Amino acid sequence: MSSSVKEALIESLLGSLSPDTGFRKAAEERLKALEVTEQYPLILMEVVLATGDSVLQPPMRQLASVVLRQYVDTHWTSIADKFVPPEPSEQVKAALREMAPVGLTFHESKIRNSVAAIISSIAHWDWPEQWPSLFDSLMKLLQLEEGVQGAMRVMTEFAKEFSDEHMVHFAPRILPAMCGIIRQGDRYNMYTRARAAQIFRTCVRMIANLSQGNKQISSQLLDPILSDYMAAFVEVLSDSSQNPIYVLKKDVVKSIAILIRHFQKKMVPYLDHLLQPAWNILTSSTQQFREIYLGAEDDDPDVDSDGESCGIEGVIYAIFELVQTLVEAPSISKSMLENTLPDLIYFTIFYMQVPQERVETWNTSPSIFVTDEDEDSVAYTLRTCALDLLTLVCDEFEKESMVALGQAVNKHLSTSNDWRVQEACLFAVSSLGPRVSRPSSLSLSGLNFDIHGFVQNVVIPGLSSPDVLLVGRCLVLGSIFCNMIQSQLAENFVRAAAGCLHPEKNIILKILAIKAISNFVTHSKENDNLKKVLLQVLPSVIECLVTFGTTGSSVEILALALECVESILHLDGNLTALVGSKMTTLSIACFVRFNADPVICPIIEDIIKALCENPKCVTEVQERFTPTIVSVLNSRNEDMSGPQGVGLDLLAVIIRASTAPFNAILMNGAFPAVINCVMNSDDHTVLQNGGECLRAYVAVSPAQVYEYRDANGVSGLAYIVQVVCRLLDPHTSEFSATLVGKLITTLICKAGEGLGDQLELLLRAVLSKLRSADTLSVIQSLIMVYAHLFNSQMEAALNFLDSVPGPTGQSALHFVMTEWVSRQQMFYGLFDRKVSYVALSKVLLHGVNMEDQRLASIQVKGDLLSAPGGTGVVTRSQKQQERWTEIPLLVKIFKLLITELGYSALEQTDELESGDEEEDESGSENNDENKENTNSPARGGGMTAEDYFFAEESGLNAEDHDVINDPLYNLDLESYLKELITCFSTQIYYPQFCMQLNVAEKKVMVKYGIPVPSP
Repeated sequence: MSSSVKEALIESLLGSLSPDTGFRKAAEERLKALEVTEQYPLILMEVVLATGDSVLQPPMRQLASVVLRQYVDTHWTSIADKFVPPEPSEQVKAALREMAPVGLTFHESKIRNSVAAIISSIAHWDWPEQWPSLFDSLMKLLQLEEGVQGAMRVMTEFAKEFSDEHMVHFAPRILPAMCGIIRQGDRYNMYTRARAAQIFRTCVRMIANLSQGNKQISSQLLDPILSDYMAAFVEVLSDSSQNPIYVLKKDVVKSIAILIRHFQKKMVPYLDHLLQPAWNILTSSTQQFREIYLGAEDDDPDVDSDGESCGIEGVIYAIFELVQTLVEAPSISKSMLENTLPDLIYFTIFYMQVPQERVETWNTSPSIFVTDEDEDSVAYTLRTCALDLLTLVCDEFEKESMVALGQAVNKHLSTSNDWRVQEACLFAVSSLGPRVSRPSSLSLSGLNFDIHGFVQNVVIPGLSSPDVLLVGRCLVLGSIFCNMIQSQLAENFVRAAAGCLHPEKNIILKILAIKAISNFVTHSKENDNLKKVLLQVLPSVIECLVTFGTTGSSVEILALALECVESILHLDGNLTALVGSKMTTLSIACFVRFNADPVICPIIEDIIKALCENPKCVTEVQERFTPTIVSVLNSRNEDMSGPQGVGLDLLAVIIRASTAPFNAILMNGAFPAVINCVMNSDDHTVLQNGGECLRAYVAVSPAQVYEYRDANGVSGLAYIVQVVCRLLDPHTSEFSATLVGKLITTLICKAGEGLGDQLELLLRAVLSKLRSADTLSVIQSLIMVYAHLFNSQMEAALNFLDSVPGPTGQSALHFVMTEWVSRQQMFYGLFDRKVSYVALSKVLLHGVNMEDQRLASIQVKGDLLSAPGGTGVVTRSQKQQERWTEIPLLVKIFKLLITELGYSALEQTDELESGDEEEDESGSENNDENKENTNSPARGGGMTAEDYFFAEESGLNAEDHDVINDPLYNLDLESYLKELITCFSTQIYYPQFCMQLNVAEKKVMVKYGIPVPSP
């Protein structure tokens, strides 16, 4: 090995630690140059393993280990995704494999962990073929005190990398070894034993996955060692030594939960022995928990590799998750939990108490309290975990849980005067509000939860408490159940909440009072008396909300206040008119200050919508807000794209709420500003929102857009066509065209013959963009333009597409229809699917009735042919060799219509395959995802999330006036398709189409009573 190279590398490593930026960068560049030398990784490993050298101190050795790991990740093998040449020779690789395990015995944890990561990275590629001795080396290190930590670190990472084949050979050796480590508390510390439990848990997950394809694998790998592990787990959970082993107990409990989730049948004989000590931990830790949460005692501050507490709190988390697993297993939950519900709910509520440290944090930073109170908060605390469990229990044991809830709450309140316990009870009951208030929970028999007595005996006295958190929680509970208590009590709660918003009140109390007011507003829609009382106090409430929100210290508080204001504005038209001017001023101020804030901007938009829905407010919004938006749109600062996107959204809301003809501010001020903003921006949000804003102009007052002329005589229609062409420019961001199809469709519908030759220009631009589009949402948006045309102007659309050449040398008609039918099953959004399926049905009927050869001559992909050798796992090479039938376009359309008909009634026709033995053994609902429906043809990927988000009942289409006003909006697609196919089956050409149907499609026909002729 060249000493000069080694000296240069060590000098470069030293330079890389220099605080001088220039010197450090030069050293890093020298390191990069040395990286191509063959000796580079060996020298780095020598540096890492150099002990007792005065020059090579731990920081430098640690740096060398990090650099070496980066080298392995990028250079070790040419088949790696991150590979950068050169690849080290086999001699160098062999030397590194021989040297590396020595580093696992070092006492410096950072270096030892880095070496473990290096070994794991190498083993990913080389074990077992090139490195068969690795596993034996690790097993030997487990027997050495100085080697166990490093060996366990490698095995933890190593287990995650196992293939199915590796696990079969690995598990019989590693699982008994890990069990031995867990049981030997006198030899291994709790962290090493906990890591052994983690490795076991990783293996269990992999064995569960393997069992889906091989039912015998779990018996082969788990059965021989399961009883030993169960005995070890009972020992750990029963440990009552003075040095608590919380981190190990936590991992053991999590391991039990994983076993129950995947192997219920195997676990049933052991549950009694396992659950009793876990329950003892839960019930015996209350005093220590209180001391920790009151600040009298410190919990273990350490966290594990998953960021979870290593103290008693981490164990309680794990126990709650274990109980959730039991509840989700109906075959065992009833017998295990039903008789213990009162105690279970009692302790669950107990652990909902707020830590003193958190209370102090809330008082110091109220915005954190707002975030913690948000139902969508990402913060996952022990209180949140306990609430999740309580909610699940109440859902699974609907009637029994309400009785148990009442018993648990009464027990808490009768044995403790601590405000934290009372607040936890109020929090639990409030959070369960809808469940407590359902009829089955409120029978007069006295057996279920008595909300009336609870309010009288607990909540009302709590309003006088000196603890503001308890007072606020009382207000929230009163607001949730305001329609179930006496009207006078409800009125008192309303006035109390309004009074708590005064400026001098505690900020935490005001935050909870705002939540209460929002609840009162929601419930008043079905309670006239409550609404009457609210209208008396809401003017002053709004004043307080505006003051609190605008003078608060955070965006979170402002958002909370604005959300409450927005809900109030929908309550009463007269009240909205009374405060409309103030709300407009507030909205303008918030837009000017927070026009780039992703939280505030949507709320401002909702407030503007509420104001614009009121005839007495819309004019003022137009006259006062529009000029502010115009000034933002006219700005040419590069950092204004965010505010401009928001401004275009708000302007679209104002336009949609306006009536034709528009006033001068909207037509002569805002319209040209929108055009100029879109034409001079490259930001896809501005382009997208600008297109939607112009669509609003065309939809509401098309005549004014057509008649508009600028100083040069250019019409508004011409400008919008320019914008559309910009959105469809192949060089523009693809996402800019996501919604352009709606703009073009609206333009064609409203402008009609006024487009003249510009219609062909638009359609050619759509074709050009479709050729280069890759994103489904963009492709769908563009194809929908032709779908609407086929529905309204079939012959004209066919003539145009047939006359334009496509990208493959055939007509554009061939290109569009091929793209369309290949992606139709992936289209999302119920309305778009209605439009596209109706259009396809019209194309089918036109093609067969008119014998249109332009359509009849097009051949497209049909069904996927089975791979040689039958069914099974499809490899990557087989995927590349997929073969499809080729069928006529009209037949493909017919098959698509049948597929959608079958999917429309999927819930009624589901006949799932019976589960295999493993599914029976597990009993887990999660295994349902592995079952397939064999009687209904699946639409591409099944029901997508977008199908729910963009259905008429919710999402974008719920507020899209153009969609709502479309005749197809209320179409019953299932009835339409059934009638269409039934009529089609009476035609002379029907048997020819049936010859191309597959088994699933024929089953749909039979299901609907449509005859299928024999071949």
